[in-house]
Amino acid sequence: MKKTALLFSISLLLNCGYLLAQSNPETPLYPNGIEKNPVSHPNPETVVDSVINPLSLSHKNRVISNISIATYQLFPASEANNKHIGVVIFPGGGLTTNWVDKEGTDIAIWLSGQGINCMVVKYRTNRKDEKGDMIINMDDYKGAIYQDARTGILKMKELAASLKIDQDKIGILGFSAGGWLSERIAIKSTEAKEPIDWKPAFVGLIYHGNTLSNFKKIDNVAALPPVFMAVARDDKKMPMKELIPGLAAVVAEVNKSELHIYSKGDHGFGLAYDKGHSVSQWKDSFYSWLLDIYNK
Repeated sequence: MKKTALLFSISLLLNCGYLLAQSNPETPLYPNGIEKNPVSHPNPETVVDSVINPLSLSHKNRVISNISIATYQLFPASEANNKHIGVVIFPGGGLTTNWVDKEGTDIAIWLSGQGINCMVVKYRTNRKDEKGDMIINMDDYKGAIYQDARTGILKMKELAASLKIDQDKIGILGFSAGGWLSERIAIKSTEAKEPIDWKPAFVGLIYHGNTLSNFKKIDNVAALPPVFMAVARDDKKMPMKELIPGLAAVVAEVNKSELHIYSKGDHGFGLAYDKGHSVSQWKDSFYSWLLDIYNK
């Protein structure tokens, strides 16, 4: 009897995992394609399975390169727990890859479980030559991924009614290179001369903030949406001594913003399953920050 019950439980878990995977399909961000797409690759989209952390919520760790067709995955909140907030997530990967699970679907699974509706955008990637230089012209490439980011925000707004999201509560969350993209979109939203419909309501920057740290070059810092930043002091890719004063100044200038500095975690900690006790709390702080912003 116990053996039968155990087998039933395992079967139920496997079926639930299968259904979860089926409920989050990849959908083209541009269903009609992109005319004169500046991002093309001689090789097909390539998926490398990196080391999977046993605590990963998605049980995957895909690193994807040669992305010329941007897609998105939806992770809706349950109706009973819906906080009516939407987050568009941009994974990192140095602009040449997308770490879609560690810095995408894992985050979305956790946040949607707390009642936050999520979209993970697999944006287009560049590639490097033998010397390490980007092959696709960077001006063309930046324009392409800015378009991916703006389109992701607009798509979330388009789906707001069906997901029961308030259209004025849709923001972005980026990691590393995805943080750079999020940062650029937030800054560009302050430069628009006319009202725009893709301005994020808030922005989360996880192990990024290089441009914001030099905030004096931003014409209208106060026009930035509320900013949440999480960095580790031992991050080997970011110059903390140069970064922190600027980020702290942004927090002082931009209402409802927060800066979280953790003693350990290095770069690319994702949900920080095993990077330290304090850094693993960043996701809880981000979630609580959203509730504070909207008085939930």
